[in-house]
Amino acid sequence: MSVEKTINTYCPECDREVVAILEHRVETLSVKGEPTSYEAEVAVCPCCGGAIGDSRIEGENLHRAYSAYCSAHGLMAPDEVRSLRNSYGLSLREFSKFLGFGEQTVARYEAGAIPDDSHNTTLMLAATASGAAALLSVREGQLSERTVAAVRRFVESKTPVSGASAAFTARQWPTPAMLVPGRFNGYRPFDIDRIAAVVCELASRCVDLYRTKLQKAMFFTDFLCYARTTRSMTGLSYAHADYGPVMDGKDRIVALLQDCEAIDLAQKGWGEVVVSRHRPTGILSEDEIQLVDEVAAFVNTFERATDISSFSHGLDAWKDTESGRPIDYVANAGQVADAIERRMAR
Repeated sequence: MSVEKTINTYCPECDREVVAILEHRVETLSVKGEPTSYEAEVAVCPCCGGAIGDSRIEGENLHRAYSAYCSAHGLMAPDEVRSLRNSYGLSLREFSKFLGFGEQTVARYEAGAIPDDSHNTTLMLAATASGAAALLSVREGQLSERTVAAVRRFVESKTPVSGASAAFTARQWPTPAMLVPGRFNGYRPFDIDRIAAVVCELASRCVDLYRTKLQKAMFFTDFLCYARTTRSMTGLSYAHADYGPVMDGKDRIVALLQDCEAIDLAQKGWGEVVVSRHRPTGILSEDEIQLVDEVAAFVNTFERATDISSFSHGLDAWKDTESGRPIDYVANAGQVADAIERRMAR
C-alpha cells in the first residue's frame, strides 16, 4: 500500500496552513517558445481541492519541464550533464577545461540551462568512449595529469576489454596536423561540430544519401565553399580513392556522428543511407546553409551514387592527385566550382 506524499504549506483560498497532498499531473509549459508537456508534482489542498503554488515544488517542476524539452530535442538534460561529469570523477573546472567550455557554462547546464547545439554535440561525444578519446587527443596538452588519467579511466570503463586498445588508438585522431589550417584542409582546422551540421543539412536535402554519395557531397561542399570564401566549411581533408574523393577518417567521422546521435544509418537496398537525427542549429551561417542547398541540388541531379562517383573521376582534382594522397584545395577548388556550375546550367 503506497503512502501519500504530503507537504506543509499555505492555501491562499482557505487562508490557512494545510497539509497538502502531492499529486502527479501532466502539465504544459512553454520552453523556448514551444509548448512542452511534462509530469508535474502538484500540491492539492485537502480542504478546497485547489492546486497550491509552492516555490519548493515549482523549482523542481521547472527542471522536469526543461528535461522533457531536452529529451524531445535530443539535448542533454541538467541531471545528465551532472551525471556525466561525475562519471569522469572531475571537478567542474577540470571537466570544463576538458570539454573546452567556460566553467560557468557547465555550471549553468548543470543548474538547469539548456545546452546550445554546438555544446550539446560536444557533451554527447564526451558521453562515449570514442568521443572522449577524440576530445582528449585534441586537448591533452592543455590538461593536468589528473584530468588525463580520469579521461583514460572513463574511456576504459566504456570500452570492452577486448576493444580497449582500439579505443585508445582513437586518441591519436584527429591528429595535430588536422588541427593546423593549411592547403589540404581549406585553411580551417578540423571542426566536428561543423561536420555534424553539414552532414545533417545534406542528409535532410539529398535523395538517398548513401555513404559513397555522402563522401562526394561533402567534397563538393567544402571545395565550393573554398572557391568562394578561401576557407573550407568543415576543415576536412579529402584523398584520392578508387571511387572518387573521400573524407580523411571517413569511417571514424560517421561513427562519431552516430555516437553523438547527430545521424543514423538506415538500410536501403544493398547499402546504408545517412539520416539526419538531431540537426545542430546556430553553427552554420545563412550563406553557408544556402551553399549547402546549392550542393544538395547539384547532388540530386545524379540518379545513383555511382553516377556522381564517375563525375568526380573527370575532375583534375582527382586525376592529378595520386591514389591515397590528399587533394589540394588551393590548386583545385576553382575547377571544382566550375564543374558544378556547368552541370547546373545544363
